[in-house]
Amino acid sequence: MSGFVFLFVATHCRQAQDIKAFTEATYRLESVEDVQLNGVDMEQRLQTGQRLTATERDSLLLTLTTDRLRLSARLSLHVALQEPGEDRSLTVTSLRWLLQVDGDDALTGIVEETMVLQEGLNTIPINTPVLLTQEEGQPNYAGLNRLITLIAQQGDIRQNITFKIKPTVKTPVGNIEAPNYITVSKPAGS
Repeated sequence: MSGFVFLFVATHCRQAQDIKAFTEATYRLESVEDVQLNGVDMEQRLQTGQRLTATERDSLLLTLTTDRLRLSARLSLHVALQEPGEDRSLTVTSLRWLLQVDGDDALTGIVEETMVLQEGLNTIPINTPVLLTQEEGQPNYAGLNRLITLIAQQGDIRQNITFKIKPTVKTPVGNIEAPNYITVSKPAGS
């Protein structure tokens, strides 16, 4: 019985150390690929220079304002631990995200998929609703307007965008959401 108690305590101490290590880690978004909004291949549109049709734009705006817009993509997220080299992992049961434009909240959502993060490059397939952020209980159309304006200018918008995550992690006492958002640094060259 004492061996079981030792194993139980050792396992939970290790998990607490892993949670602490990932809380203090640096996160960098390396790439976002296979981006689709309600099935419209946005990556292909950007590569070919093909703009959205008026019908597609209207449809996407309607689905966003009625909370029916869905984003699917594949994120390449690099995790750098403060003490590299240790074999650590963290089970994330859900991931709340926030997109800011010039420091102001614009869009948000939550990925309701379990994922295991490790040090180094993590490829994360996501499928998430895209929602307008709220300001004083009302939809924040100003953030969306800034984002649309930046996209319409057809320049590199990465300097104006900040991506933040707030993971919920699996612990021995249940799932616990991080108290604050973690800023994910911009891709190199942005």
